[in-house]
Amino acid sequence: MRFQKLTDNKLKIFLSNEELPNSGNFDDFISNSSRARNTFLEILDRAYDEVGFNAQDHKIKIDAVALKDGSFVFTVTKLVKIRGNKKAVKPKKIPKEKNSNYAIYKFESFDDFCNFCTYIKKSAAIDINAVSSKCELYLYSNDFYLSMTNINQDYEKIGVFYSSITEFSRFFSSKDLFASVLKEKGKLFIKHNAIKNCKTP
Repeated sequence: MRFQKLTDNKLKIFLSNEELPNSGNFDDFISNSSRARNTFLEILDRAYDEVGFNAQDHKIKIDAVALKDGSFVFTVTKLVKIRGNKKAVKPKKIPKEKNSNYAIYKFESFDDFCNFCTYIKKSAAIDINAVSSKCELYLYSNDFYLSMTNINQDYEKIGVFYSSITEFSRFFSSKDLFASVLKEKGKLFIKHNAIKNCKTP
């Protein structure tokens, strides 16, 4: 188990398959709300001791992502501060693994995309050239879509990349049909390696 405190209000929890209760069966784990609640409260207590992330008396949101190696990344976000006891945690369903040929992510604004690019460039943990042979940014129906082609699922940091990009966007599609729609009806905003070529401070 490893913790990464992103901000005072956001925490990442890296959990191996063996560390998840009920032999790594996520569906069985979250179906038992009492066990899930108690487990996450214990994990959050440990996060407070190790990295100083204090979620007590806060309503929280938890997003879960399954990595290729069978481990999990939970992103905990503190919401509006509340009074009273800790509230039950309701993890989101883990999305299914993306198609290896296409992955399209939707950003609500260009600023969100720029913030993601800045994060990737400053982290120095991810070689963006090793992630995908081609990624382009499109503007379509007032939203920005990052279309990635030929994703290298064998890249050792691919799980870190997936975990990072979902902090700033949401996975939208793995269908080549929507990629075609973007090419035909969308506006190509940044071509070639859009992440690398985005001009950020």
